[in-house]
Amino acid sequence: MTDWENCYQQGETPWDKSAAAPELSFLVGAGLLRGRVLVPGCGRGHDARAIASGGGADVVGVDLAPSAVREAQALGTATGLRFEEGNLFSLPQEWLGTFDWVWEHTCFCAIDPTERQRYVTAVHAVLRPEGRLLGTFFMNPSMDPGEQGPPFGTTEAELDRLFGAHFTLESQWAPRASFPGREGRELMRQLRRLG
Repeated sequence: MTDWENCYQQGETPWDKSAAAPELSFLVGAGLLRGRVLVPGCGRGHDARAIASGGGADVVGVDLAPSAVREAQALGTATGLRFEEGNLFSLPQEWLGTFDWVWEHTCFCAIDPTERQRYVTAVHAVLRPEGRLLGTFFMNPSMDPGEQGPPFGTTEAELDRLFGAHFTLESQWAPRASFPGREGRELMRQLRRLG
């Protein structure tokens, strides 16, 4: 299991590109991710800040690593944006069923694949009925030979199997822009919560 706090303390955060996911500018510009938005595994908060900058969103970034949360706060918060230390698998009861959106970027690929069903359950629980999960999924993460992750890749079949009982797939597409080295390795999906 990765010690995320140690990664931040040692400055070993290769996933942090010091900018929001490139696809986010298109999504925020299209008026998506409005209302109450949860960003699990927010790290230094680049994505959360980008979502909040579009206006019309109350954004909560959550991360396990206290140092990540402190650094996110130090980089600045805006109206409708806050960062909290927490675990997606044990969020406060009062958050359940209250979010309109969950934005996924680097949380799903970071957790051990054996924990992915718990991820689906947790996201389903925090979303209101008809709430949506919008995310970038790493299909084929670029790793050195012999490296076992994280990041852990996935497949469309696995995503269908994991999310199918709790979500309806509304759309999927290849991102219009990706960080260098991630081109062709990501899949965007928008899913609507059932029940």
